[in-house]
Formats: sequence, C-alpha cells, structure tokens
Amino acid sequence: MGEKYLVESYTLARVQPSKDYDVYNKIKELKEVKEVITTYGEYDVIIKIQVNSLDELDDFVFKKLRTIDGVEATTTLISARFPG
Repeated sequence: MGEKYLVESYTLARVQPSKDYDVYNKIKELKEVKEVITTYGEYDVIIKIQVNSLDELDDFVFKKLRTIDGVEATTTLISARFPG
C-alpha cells in the first residue's frame, strides 16, 4: 500500500498569462502535488495536494507554491472526510 496522508487539499491558483506553461511544469514537479489540472475561468490551475499535517500544508502553500514566479493568487480548500 502507498503512504497514507492525513491532509488532502485542492488549491486553486491564478497564474500570470505569459507564464502559465512554466508555472504548470514547476508545480507538477513538487513532491506534495498529486495532480495538476488546467482550467478556464477565474483560476487557471487546480492542484491536488497530499501532506501529513496542516503545518506541512502551510509550508507548501506559503514557501513553495506562492514563491513560484507567475503565481498571482491562491485559494486552498481542505478536503472533508465523511464516515461510511
């Protein structure tokens, strides 16, 4: 079995238009990232993230994702787990 993560989230990112391909390629190389989807609309990318704690999520968003040149804004949604 694979590693079990305690925190799964989705981050919506707005990307500078001239840097979208570079940003996409940098994001998909990060170890916390499990999937990257490009979209149309207010946000340009949806990023599925799996980490072991909220502290790790904070570090990822603030120290890795938001420091990528071309990332203009992010919104992070933490997944809820339902019993059953």
